[in-house]
Amino acid sequence: MSCPKKIPVHSRPLAVFFYLLLTAVLLSGCIQLSDGKPPGPWHEAYQPISDPESDAFVVQALGKAIDEFGAPAIPVNKVLLRRSKKLPEARRYRLGEDFSLTECVDSTNGVFAIYLAVDPGHRNYFALLGHECAHLLNPHIFDWYMEGFATVFSEQICEEAGQEWGDWQHHFERTRREPYGLSYRMMRELQEEFPNEYPSIIRFTAENGGATGRRHIDINAWLETLPPDRCDIAIDIISGYVDALRRESSEQYYFSAPSEIGM
Repeated sequence: MSCPKKIPVHSRPLAVFFYLLLTAVLLSGCIQLSDGKPPGPWHEAYQPISDPESDAFVVQALGKAIDEFGAPAIPVNKVLLRRSKKLPEARRYRLGEDFSLTECVDSTNGVFAIYLAVDPGHRNYFALLGHECAHLLNPHIFDWYMEGFATVFSEQICEEAGQEWGDWQHHFERTRREPYGLSYRMMRELQEEFPNEYPSIIRFTAENGGATGRRHIDINAWLETLPPDRCDIAIDIISGYVDALRRESSEQYYFSAPSEIGM
C-alpha cells in the first residue's frame, strides 16, 4: 500500500458483529484464508469499475484540481478505478474491503488506483470519488489538513459536475466529534477567509515523524506567507479545531497545530 487515504467505515452494531463472527466460523472449514499476498499488484485483486461517467468525472476533477492548486507532485497519466471488493480469485486472501483510498501504483509512469467503498449509483459514490481525486495532487500527504482539503474539494467538484454530494453535507455540518467533519469545516473556513492564499497550502509539506515517505502539511510554513494580522486570523480559525484533531492524530492521520498555539 504505497499511498493510502481512507474514509472511515462506521462500526457495525454488536449483533451484526456476532452474526459475522458466527458466519466466519461456519465457513472456516470451507475457505482457508491466506495471510499471503495475491499475485500481481494489489489493485488487480479488486473489482474494476468500468463506468464512462466516472471516467469523465475523474478527468474533470483532476483538471479542476490542477487549475486551482497547480501540478500534482507526481504527474498523473492514468487512473484505475476499483470497487474495494475482492475478485473471486482473491477471496481466500485476507484483504480489506469496503474502503476508499488513493494509491500510487507506478510513480515512474504516473499510474494511480482509486478504490471506492460503494458502488456507482450509491448516493455517496461521487462524493467519495471527488475526495479521492484531490489526493491525486499529492498522495504522500497523510494528515487532517489534507483530509479536510479533499472533502472541501469533493463538495465543490460535485456541485460543478452536477453530481449529488450524498448525505455528507448533513453529516459534516452536524457532527461535533467526527474528525472528517471537523477537518472539512476547518479547511472550508480557511478557504473562505483566504481565497488567494489557500491554494498554496498543499505546497508546504514536511516529513511525518517515524513514517518514511509520508508527509504532512507544514502549517507553520504556510502561515509564514501571510501578513501578521492575517496570520492571526488563520490561527484563530485553526485553534477551534486543534484539541479535537489532536485526539484523532495517528500514524495514518498526522496533525500539527500552529507553533503559536503550542502543545
